[in-house]
Amino acid sequence: MKINGRYEIRVVVIEIQNGTTGAVYNNFEEFKKEHPFSSYQFGFVVFDTEYGYVPDDCNDWNDSPEEAMMDFMDNCQ
Repeated sequence: MKINGRYEIRVVVIEIQNGTTGAVYNNFEEFKKEHPFSSYQFGFVVFDTEYGYVPDDCNDWNDSPEEAMMDFMDNCQ
């Protein structure tokens, strides 16, 4: 979801290891290739399309698109 000309909210895959969160992946196929039997959940991140990464002040992932939007408003505006 585009926020403006520079930022967007993207869906990420979060590995679940022994009830806690593990690595975060941008691509579901990559996640399944590396961890074919791991549990996972989806999350949402603020992504800076100009520089190609999640801004340092933003969360590694958020539970909902609404939380990601709040993350953007708190840390990127």
